Amino acid sequence: MFIIEKPYASELLIDTIIQNDWFVLDNESIEDSNIEPGAFEFISSEQAKRYYTYQEYPLIYSNSENAINWILENIPQSNLSSYIKLFKDKIAFRELIKELYPDFYFRAVDFEELQKLQAAELKFPIVVKPAVGFLSFGVHTVRTAEEWNNTVSVLSKEMQEAESLYPKSVIDSSKFIIEELIEGEEFAIDAYYNRDGEPVILNIFQHPFLNEKDVSDRIYIMSPEIMIKHMAKFVLLLNNIRKLKEIRNFPMHIEIRVTEKGDIIPIEVNPMRFAGWCTTDVAKYAWGINVYECFYKQKMPDWNSILRDADNKIYYFSMAEVPIDVPRNKINGFDYAGFLSNYSNVLEVRRINYKENPLFAVIFGSTDDKNEIRRILGLKTKDYIK
Repeated sequence: MFIIEKPYASELLIDTIIQNDWFVLDNESIEDSNIEPGAFEFISSEQAKRYYTYQEYPLIYSNSENAINWILENIPQSNLSSYIKLFKDKIAFRELIKELYPDFYFRAVDFEELQKLQAAELKFPIVVKPAVGFLSFGVHTVRTAEEWNNTVSVLSKEMQEAESLYPKSVIDSSKFIIEELIEGEEFAIDAYYNRDGEPVILNIFQHPFLNEKDVSDRIYIMSPEIMIKHMAKFVLLLNNIRKLKEIRNFPMHIEIRVTEKGDIIPIEVNPMRFAGWCTTDVAKYAWGINVYECFYKQKMPDWNSILRDADNKIYYFSMAEVPIDVPRNKINGFDYAGFLSNYSNVLEVRRINYKENPLFAVIFGSTDDKNEIRRILGLKTKDYIK
Protein backbone atom coordinates (compact mmCIF):
# COMPACT_ATOMS: atom_id res chain seq x y z
CA MET A 1 0.00 0.00 0.00
CA PHE A 2 1.06 3.57 -0.71
CA ILE A 3 0.06 6.53 1.43
CA ILE A 4 0.02 9.81 -0.50
CA GLU A 5 0.38 12.80 1.78
CA LYS A 6 1.26 16.47 1.68
CA PRO A 7 3.39 18.39 0.95
CA TYR A 8 4.30 16.98 -2.49
CA ALA A 9 3.71 13.90 -4.65
CA SER A 10 5.58 13.74 -7.95
CA GLU A 11 4.22 12.70 -11.33
CA LEU A 12 6.72 9.84 -11.37
CA LEU A 13 5.34 8.46 -8.10
CA ILE A 14 1.72 8.82 -9.24
CA ASP A 15 2.40 7.28 -12.67
CA THR A 16 4.33 4.38 -11.12
CA ILE A 17 1.44 3.54 -8.81
CA ILE A 18 -1.07 3.71 -11.68
CA GLN A 19 1.03 1.56 -14.02
CA ASN A 20 1.46 -1.13 -11.38
CA ASP A 21 -2.14 -1.03 -10.07
CA TRP A 22 -0.94 -0.64 -6.51
CA PHE A 23 -3.36 0.17 -3.72
CA VAL A 24 -3.44 3.69 -2.29
CA LEU A 25 -4.93 4.68 1.06
CA ASP A 26 -8.04 6.82 0.62
CA ASN A 27 -7.44 9.93 2.73
CA GLU A 28 -7.96 13.69 2.80
CA SER A 29 -4.72 14.39 0.93
CA ILE A 30 -5.99 12.40 -2.04
CA GLU A 31 -9.28 14.28 -1.93
CA ASP A 32 -7.47 17.64 -1.82
CA SER A 33 -5.10 16.79 -4.67
CA ASN A 34 -5.49 17.23 -8.41
CA ILE A 35 -5.12 13.52 -9.11
CA GLU A 36 -7.59 12.36 -11.75
CA PRO A 37 -10.61 10.55 -10.25
CA GLY A 38 -10.47 6.81 -10.78
CA ALA A 39 -6.70 6.79 -11.32
CA PHE A 40 -6.02 4.66 -8.25
CA GLU A 41 -7.22 1.45 -6.68
CA PHE A 42 -8.23 2.83 -3.30
CA ILE A 43 -8.28 1.02 0.01
CA SER A 44 -10.25 2.53 2.86
CA SER A 45 -8.69 3.28 6.22
CA GLU A 46 -10.73 0.53 7.88
CA GLN A 47 -9.84 -2.02 5.21
CA ALA A 48 -6.16 -1.11 5.48
CA LYS A 49 -6.28 -1.31 9.25
CA ARG A 50 -7.88 -4.79 9.20
CA TYR A 51 -5.39 -6.07 6.63
CA TYR A 52 -2.16 -4.63 8.00
CA THR A 53 -2.97 -5.40 11.62
CA TYR A 54 -2.21 -9.04 10.79
CA GLN A 55 0.89 -8.40 8.68
CA GLU A 56 4.05 -9.07 10.65
CA TYR A 57 6.13 -6.81 8.40
CA PRO A 58 3.74 -4.49 6.49
CA LEU A 59 4.95 -3.34 3.06
CA ILE A 60 3.96 0.34 3.08
CA TYR A 61 5.59 3.36 1.46
CA SER A 62 4.73 7.04 1.78
CA ASN A 63 6.04 10.11 -0.01
CA SER A 64 5.82 12.06 3.25
CA GLU A 65 6.34 11.60 6.95
CA ASN A 66 2.89 13.13 7.42
CA ALA A 67 1.72 9.53 6.98
CA ILE A 68 3.30 8.58 10.29
CA ASN A 69 0.14 9.57 12.17
CA TRP A 70 -1.97 7.01 10.31
CA ILE A 71 0.50 4.21 11.04
CA LEU A 72 0.84 5.00 14.73
CA GLU A 73 -2.90 5.44 15.24
CA ASN A 74 -4.18 2.50 13.17
CA ILE A 75 -1.56 -0.23 13.46
CA PRO A 76 0.24 0.79 16.67
CA GLN A 77 1.36 -2.74 17.54
CA SER A 78 3.00 -3.40 14.16
CA ASN A 79 6.73 -3.72 13.61
CA LEU A 80 6.45 -0.76 11.25
CA SER A 81 5.19 1.43 14.11
CA SER A 82 8.10 0.34 16.27
CA TYR A 83 10.58 1.22 13.51
CA ILE A 84 9.04 4.66 13.09
CA LYS A 85 9.13 5.42 16.82
CA LEU A 86 12.73 4.31 17.00
CA PHE A 87 14.14 6.10 13.96
CA LYS A 88 12.03 9.27 13.92
CA ASP A 89 13.10 10.10 17.46
CA LYS A 90 16.76 11.15 17.25
CA ILE A 91 17.23 10.52 20.97
CA ALA A 92 15.90 6.94 20.76
CA PHE A 93 18.10 6.33 17.73
CA ARG A 94 21.21 7.58 19.55
CA GLU A 95 20.37 5.26 22.44
CA LEU A 96 20.07 2.34 20.00
CA ILE A 97 23.47 2.85 18.36
CA LYS A 98 25.29 3.82 21.58
CA GLU A 99 26.79 0.34 21.54
CA LEU A 100 28.44 1.11 18.19
CA TYR A 101 29.56 4.61 19.25
CA PRO A 102 30.16 4.45 23.02
CA ASP A 103 32.15 7.71 23.19
CA PHE A 104 29.69 9.86 21.24
CA TYR A 105 28.36 12.79 23.31
CA PHE A 106 24.67 13.65 23.21
CA ARG A 107 22.09 15.08 25.59
CA ALA A 108 18.28 15.28 25.51
CA VAL A 109 16.56 18.45 26.76
CA ASP A 110 13.05 19.92 26.79
CA PHE A 111 12.69 23.26 25.00
CA GLU A 112 12.10 25.05 28.32
CA GLU A 113 15.32 23.56 29.67
CA LEU A 114 17.12 24.51 26.47
CA GLN A 115 16.26 28.17 27.05
CA LYS A 116 17.74 28.02 30.55
CA LEU A 117 20.94 26.14 29.71
CA GLN A 118 24.15 28.02 30.32
CA ALA A 119 26.98 27.80 27.82
CA ALA A 120 29.29 26.57 30.58
CA GLU A 121 27.25 23.37 30.81
CA LEU A 122 27.94 22.39 27.20
CA LYS A 123 30.85 20.85 25.30
CA PHE A 124 31.46 22.91 22.15
CA PRO A 125 31.31 22.54 19.21
CA ILE A 126 27.82 21.06 19.17
CA VAL A 127 24.74 20.65 17.01
CA VAL A 128 21.30 21.38 18.45
CA LYS A 129 18.12 20.17 16.71
CA PRO A 130 14.59 18.95 17.40
CA ALA A 131 14.46 15.32 18.51
CA VAL A 132 11.68 14.92 15.94
CA GLY A 133 12.38 17.09 12.90
CA PHE A 134 12.37 17.54 9.12
CA LEU A 135 14.53 19.40 6.59
CA SER A 136 16.81 21.83 8.42
CA PHE A 137 14.19 23.39 10.71
CA GLY A 138 15.76 24.10 14.09
CA VAL A 139 19.15 22.62 13.18
CA HIS A 140 22.07 24.76 14.30
CA THR A 141 25.80 24.29 14.60
CA VAL A 142 27.16 26.13 17.64
CA ARG A 143 30.94 26.33 17.86
CA THR A 144 31.45 28.75 20.73
CA ALA A 145 29.79 29.84 23.96
CA GLU A 146 29.26 33.30 22.48
CA GLU A 147 26.99 31.86 19.78
CA TRP A 148 24.78 29.94 22.20
CA ASN A 149 22.32 32.62 23.40
CA ASN A 150 21.65 33.91 19.91
CA THR A 151 21.00 30.36 18.69
CA VAL A 152 18.31 29.75 21.29
CA SER A 153 16.47 32.96 20.38
CA VAL A 154 16.54 32.10 16.67
CA LEU A 155 15.24 28.61 17.43
CA SER A 156 12.00 29.95 18.88
CA LYS A 157 11.12 31.75 15.65
CA GLU A 158 12.07 28.80 13.46
CA MET A 159 10.00 26.29 15.38
CA GLN A 160 6.93 28.52 15.23
CA GLU A 161 7.30 28.55 11.44
CA ALA A 162 7.79 24.77 11.35
CA GLU A 163 4.75 24.04 13.50
CA SER A 164 2.57 26.05 11.12
CA LEU A 165 3.66 23.82 8.21
CA TYR A 166 3.95 20.29 9.61
CA PRO A 167 2.16 18.04 12.14
CA LYS A 168 3.77 17.27 15.47
CA SER A 169 4.70 13.75 14.33
CA VAL A 170 6.97 15.33 11.69
CA ILE A 171 8.40 18.30 13.62
CA ASP A 172 8.06 18.57 17.39
CA SER A 173 9.50 21.61 19.19
CA SER A 174 8.99 20.24 22.69
CA LYS A 175 12.19 18.18 22.90
CA PHE A 176 15.68 18.76 21.50
CA ILE A 177 18.90 16.83 21.23
CA ILE A 178 22.30 18.41 21.76
CA GLU A 179 25.15 16.34 20.38
CA GLU A 180 28.77 16.69 19.48
CA LEU A 181 29.52 18.11 16.05
CA ILE A 182 30.63 15.39 13.67
CA GLU A 183 33.33 16.87 11.50
CA GLY A 184 33.59 15.43 8.02
CA GLU A 185 31.77 14.97 4.73
CA GLU A 186 28.00 14.52 4.90
CA PHE A 187 26.14 11.90 2.89
CA ALA A 188 22.58 10.65 2.61
CA ILE A 189 21.45 7.18 1.56
CA ASP A 190 18.15 6.03 0.09
CA ALA A 191 17.82 2.39 1.11
CA TYR A 192 15.44 -0.25 2.33
CA TYR A 193 15.59 -3.44 4.34
CA ASN A 194 13.95 -6.20 2.30
CA ARG A 195 11.63 -8.99 3.46
CA ASP A 196 14.68 -10.97 4.62
CA GLY A 197 16.15 -8.05 6.55
CA GLU A 198 18.94 -7.40 4.07
CA PRO A 199 19.82 -3.75 3.28
CA VAL A 200 19.47 -2.58 -0.32
CA ILE A 201 21.00 0.78 -1.32
CA LEU A 202 19.19 2.71 -4.07
CA ASN A 203 21.21 5.92 -4.08
CA ILE A 204 24.02 7.70 -2.27
CA PHE A 205 24.04 11.50 -2.14
CA GLN A 206 26.89 13.72 -1.07
CA HIS A 207 25.60 16.79 0.78
CA PRO A 208 28.04 19.70 0.31
CA PHE A 209 27.84 22.92 2.32
CA LEU A 210 28.92 26.46 1.56
CA ASN A 211 30.83 26.86 4.83
CA GLU A 212 31.01 25.51 8.38
CA LYS A 213 27.89 27.42 9.46
CA ASP A 214 25.75 26.22 6.57
CA VAL A 215 23.12 23.59 7.49
CA SER A 216 20.88 24.08 4.45
CA ASP A 217 19.54 21.43 2.09
CA ARG A 218 20.39 23.47 -1.01
CA ILE A 219 21.96 20.68 -3.05
CA TYR A 220 22.68 16.94 -2.95
CA ILE A 221 24.96 15.42 -5.57
CA MET A 222 25.57 11.89 -6.87
CA SER A 223 28.11 10.35 -9.24
CA PRO A 224 29.67 6.97 -10.08
CA GLU A 225 32.74 8.05 -8.14
CA ILE A 226 30.70 8.58 -4.97
CA MET A 227 28.86 5.27 -5.36
CA ILE A 228 32.01 3.23 -6.00
CA LYS A 229 33.94 4.82 -3.15
CA HIS A 230 31.29 4.43 -0.45
CA MET A 231 28.82 1.66 -1.36
CA ALA A 232 30.49 -1.25 0.46
CA LYS A 233 31.19 0.75 3.63
CA PHE A 234 27.63 2.09 3.83
CA VAL A 235 26.14 -1.39 3.37
CA LEU A 236 28.29 -2.50 6.29
CA LEU A 237 26.85 0.32 8.43
CA LEU A 238 23.29 -0.71 7.58
CA ASN A 239 24.15 -4.31 8.47
CA ASN A 240 25.55 -3.18 11.82
CA ILE A 241 22.31 -1.33 12.59
CA ARG A 242 20.15 -4.37 11.79
CA LYS A 243 22.22 -6.43 14.24
CA LEU A 244 20.88 -4.11 16.96
CA LYS A 245 17.27 -4.21 15.74
CA GLU A 246 15.58 -6.67 13.37
CA ILE A 247 14.23 -4.64 10.46
CA ARG A 248 12.24 -5.86 7.45
CA ASN A 249 10.24 -4.24 4.63
CA PHE A 250 11.35 -0.79 5.69
CA PRO A 251 12.25 2.18 3.42
CA MET A 252 14.50 4.86 4.86
CA HIS A 253 16.57 7.94 4.14
CA ILE A 254 19.61 7.95 6.41
CA GLU A 255 22.05 10.84 6.82
CA ILE A 256 25.63 10.19 7.90
CA ARG A 257 29.02 11.82 8.16
CA VAL A 258 32.39 10.36 7.26
CA THR A 259 35.26 11.75 9.34
CA GLU A 260 38.82 12.35 8.12
CA LYS A 261 39.79 9.09 9.85
CA GLY A 262 37.15 7.25 7.85
CA ASP A 263 34.72 6.71 10.72
CA ILE A 264 31.10 6.51 9.52
CA ILE A 265 28.69 8.07 12.03
CA PRO A 266 24.92 8.28 11.46
CA ILE A 267 23.22 11.64 11.97
CA GLU A 268 19.58 10.60 11.67
CA VAL A 269 17.15 8.24 9.95
CA ASN A 270 13.98 9.40 8.17
CA PRO A 271 11.48 6.52 8.17
CA MET A 272 8.88 5.31 5.63
CA ARG A 273 10.33 7.22 2.70
CA PHE A 274 13.40 7.95 0.63
CA ALA A 275 14.69 11.50 -0.01
CA GLY A 276 11.87 13.93 0.84
CA TRP A 277 9.69 15.96 -1.52
CA CYS A 278 10.08 13.06 -3.99
CA THR A 279 13.63 14.24 -4.71
CA THR A 280 14.53 10.55 -4.66
CA ASP A 281 13.20 10.55 -8.25
CA VAL A 282 16.57 11.91 -9.38
CA ALA A 283 17.74 8.27 -9.48
CA LYS A 284 15.78 8.01 -12.74
CA TYR A 285 18.17 10.48 -14.34
CA ALA A 286 21.38 9.39 -12.64
CA TRP A 287 20.98 5.60 -12.74
CA GLY A 288 17.92 4.84 -14.84
CA ILE A 289 16.07 3.16 -11.96
CA ASN A 290 12.65 3.65 -10.39
CA VAL A 291 13.17 3.51 -6.62
CA TYR A 292 9.46 2.91 -5.88
CA GLU A 293 9.44 -0.23 -8.00
CA CYS A 294 12.71 -1.36 -6.45
CA PHE A 295 11.20 -1.21 -2.98
CA TYR A 296 7.73 -2.53 -3.70
CA LYS A 297 8.97 -5.34 -5.96
CA GLN A 298 11.96 -6.01 -3.68
CA LYS A 299 14.49 -5.52 -6.49
CA MET A 300 18.18 -4.80 -6.00
CA PRO A 301 19.75 -2.61 -8.71
CA ASP A 302 22.53 -4.27 -10.71
CA TRP A 303 25.10 -1.74 -9.58
CA ASN A 304 27.99 -3.40 -11.42
CA SER A 305 26.26 -2.87 -14.76
CA ILE A 306 24.78 0.51 -13.88
CA LEU A 307 28.06 2.04 -12.77
CA ARG A 308 30.03 0.44 -15.62
CA ASP A 309 27.75 2.07 -18.19
CA ALA A 310 27.15 5.40 -16.38
CA ASP A 311 28.60 8.68 -17.63
CA ASN A 312 30.94 10.65 -15.40
CA LYS A 313 28.62 13.60 -14.84
CA ILE A 314 27.54 14.89 -11.45
CA TYR A 315 23.76 14.63 -11.02
CA TYR A 316 21.93 16.52 -8.32
CA PHE A 317 18.72 17.78 -6.86
CA SER A 318 18.61 21.35 -5.61
CA MET A 319 16.07 22.85 -3.22
CA ALA A 320 15.15 26.54 -3.48
CA GLU A 321 13.94 27.68 -0.09
CA VAL A 322 11.61 30.54 0.76
CA PRO A 323 13.65 33.00 2.87
CA ILE A 324 12.49 32.62 6.45
CA ASP A 325 13.12 36.31 7.25
CA VAL A 326 10.74 37.61 4.55
CA PRO A 327 6.99 37.75 5.40
CA ARG A 328 5.10 35.57 2.92
CA ASN A 329 2.46 38.26 2.38
CA LYS A 330 5.24 40.46 0.97
CA ILE A 331 6.12 37.88 -1.70
CA ASN A 332 4.31 38.16 -5.04
CA GLY A 333 6.30 35.38 -6.68
CA PHE A 334 9.80 34.36 -7.68
CA ASP A 335 11.90 35.05 -10.76
CA TYR A 336 12.17 31.44 -11.89
CA ALA A 337 13.95 32.26 -15.14
CA GLY A 338 16.57 34.30 -13.32
CA PHE A 339 17.08 31.67 -10.66
CA LEU A 340 17.35 28.81 -13.16
CA SER A 341 19.92 30.72 -15.21
CA ASN A 342 22.42 29.66 -12.53
CA TYR A 343 22.04 26.00 -13.54
CA SER A 344 23.83 24.82 -16.70
CA ASN A 345 21.79 21.70 -17.50
CA VAL A 346 18.33 21.60 -15.96
CA LEU A 347 16.66 18.19 -16.35
CA GLU A 348 13.42 18.97 -14.53
CA VAL A 349 11.90 21.85 -12.56
CA ARG A 350 9.17 21.34 -9.98
CA ARG A 351 7.44 24.52 -8.92
CA ILE A 352 6.26 24.42 -5.32
CA ASN A 353 3.44 26.45 -3.77
CA TYR A 354 5.58 28.84 -1.75
CA LYS A 355 2.58 30.27 0.13
CA GLU A 356 2.07 26.99 1.97
CA ASN A 357 5.53 25.42 1.89
CA PRO A 358 9.15 26.27 2.77
CA LEU A 359 10.27 25.83 -0.86
CA PHE A 360 9.40 27.50 -4.14
CA ALA A 361 11.18 25.02 -6.41
CA VAL A 362 13.05 21.74 -6.69
CA ILE A 363 15.51 21.41 -9.56
CA PHE A 364 17.05 18.25 -11.01
CA GLY A 365 20.18 18.76 -13.08
CA SER A 366 23.63 17.58 -14.10
CA THR A 367 27.00 19.20 -14.59
CA ASP A 368 30.62 18.51 -15.49
CA ASP A 369 31.80 21.51 -13.48
CA LYS A 370 32.30 21.16 -9.72
CA ASN A 371 32.53 24.95 -9.47
CA GLU A 372 28.86 25.10 -10.50
CA ILE A 373 27.94 23.24 -7.32
CA ARG A 374 29.76 25.89 -5.32
CA ARG A 375 27.89 28.68 -7.11
CA ILE A 376 24.53 27.04 -6.46
CA LEU A 377 25.39 26.74 -2.77
CA GLY A 378 26.01 30.47 -2.63
CA LEU A 379 22.73 31.55 -4.26
CA LYS A 380 20.54 33.83 -2.15
CA THR A 381 16.91 33.11 -2.92
CA LYS A 382 15.94 36.49 -1.48
CA ASP A 383 17.49 38.04 -4.60
CA TYR A 384 14.84 36.37 -6.77
CA ILE A 385 11.69 37.49 -4.94
CA LYS A 386 9.21 39.53 -6.95
